[in-house]
Amino acid sequence: MFRTLLTVIALFCLAASAVASVEVVGLFKGRAVVRTLAGDEVVKVGETSKHGVTLIEADASSALVRYRGETLRLNLSRRIGSRFSEAKARSVRINADDMGQYRVQGFINERRASFLVDTGASVVAMSSEHARALGIEYQLGQRGTVVTAQGEVDARFITLPNVNVGGVVAQNVSATVIEGRYPVEILLGMSYLNQVSMQNDQGVLTLTRR
Repeated sequence: MFRTLLTVIALFCLAASAVASVEVVGLFKGRAVVRTLAGDEVVKVGETSKHGVTLIEADASSALVRYRGETLRLNLSRRIGSRFSEAKARSVRINADDMGQYRVQGFINERRASFLVDTGASVVAMSSEHARALGIEYQLGQRGTVVTAQGEVDARFITLPNVNVGGVVAQNVSATVIEGRYPVEILLGMSYLNQVSMQNDQGVLTLTRR
């Protein structure tokens, strides 16, 4: 009886150890960024990372992985699986540049993008050149016009399934695609920023997932 109890405790500790040493810090359809004590790796579904994490399935909300003999359901930065606990808030810190502006790398619909944080923009705004580079079929969006420094120009109004900045993800984000090369940078406007918490402290902007 005592030996059986010790065996159960040992197995439980092994499982707990596996859960404690792997987490997901980035989620996309068909791939995930997994973190172990050895570092971060991007893993596609069906692949095993060099540190032994096998990705079974992944979407924008969670990933199913196998690690050290355990199959685990993970969401961003917190293990849930059979031991459910509330997701920990994810945040990203952005330093102001020499002009006092905040520029940051992220993803739109799982494709890498560069952003300029713009609280004066009501929605995420990009040029048609940006949209084509990101594989966005903006021509299917609603037609309209917007007023820019160059005057009134044609635009399309669309919805982005997800915008990810450092793991701080917003979904169903309204966006404007402006024909031509304006704006030069993708503006991270309020349609994204309203879905997260913002804090500005001495030149450091912190975005936190709600």
